[in-house]
Amino acid sequence: MNKIVKYSIATALTFTTILGASIVTNNNDDNAQAASIYSSCKTFNAKYPHGVRISSKTKDTVHKRNGSVVYKTSRATVSKKIYNKAVKYNSDLDRDNDNIACEK
Repeated sequence: MNKIVKYSIATALTFTTILGASIVTNNNDDNAQAASIYSSCKTFNAKYPHGVRISSKTKDTVHKRNGSVVYKTSRATVSKKIYNKAVKYNSDLDRDNDNIACEK
């Protein structure tokens, strides 16, 4: 009976170690993928061609050479979750702070 208990414990520990390693590996892969997407506007625009904005009411702020500010409607994808994640990884994606990441 002692051998059965030892074998069961060894099997449980092996299974737990393998499962834990696979969870850590998947988490690191997700972070690496996210870091590559949000590394620059060029890579971000490959997935989101017009950028991402927080809400449908968000306007694109354009500063003219004469100093005036013009607000245009944006064709960017609307997703608060994606925008927040993008700015969390790389705040340079929205340098003008108009709540549109990498607008075109």
